[in-house]
Amino acid sequence: MTSPLNNVPLYRQLADLLAKEIEEGKLRPGQPLPSELHLQQTYGVARGTVRMAMRELRERGLVVTVQARGTFVSERR
Repeated sequence: MTSPLNNVPLYRQLADLLAKEIEEGKLRPGQPLPSELHLQQTYGVARGTVRMAMRELRERGLVVTVQARGTFVSERR
């Protein structure tokens, strides 16, 4: 879970949680990530936090976002 008391920014905490799910195979290549709204409600964070986490995951090469379709787990390298 994310914690505002942690020194790590919330968006990075969320990105790390999702990255772990990808690495463990809970989220598989080609699979869509949960919606922004679902992530907001599940983790109790703001929309901007979710968007920053998605950007972080894109920069790490773990996900790809397709306009009007969503964000999907990248194929493994």
